[in-house]
Amino acid sequence: MEKRGLLEINLINDYNMAGCLEVFQPELNGWYRVTCKDFRSFNGPRRITEPSTVEHRNVDVPMITYEYDGPVYAWGTNTVIDYSDTGSIEKSEAWEQSRKISQLRG
Repeated sequence: MEKRGLLEINLINDYNMAGCLEVFQPELNGWYRVTCKDFRSFNGPRRITEPSTVEHRNVDVPMITYEYDGPVYAWGTNTVIDYSDTGSIEKSEAWEQSRKISQLRG
């Protein structure tokens, strides 16, 4: 990312990133899986599903799902945003730059 002008910062992820990260979309009336960057920046209901225990070579482990009530960050930054339940990603300058790069690639 540095070649394109975006400086990589160490983003705070105070949750299990290996779990299934989901956000609730009220207009679609359902839970949808998202990336870590989108999960930490979503200003609405969030939940994580993960195994209750980890056992070597055992795939039959019960899963637990719990609501995540941690801080909301502006996308791609460590700036904390007040929770307002907008049901959308809190955009930032880093978000805008990332979208411009994606558009240039086609």
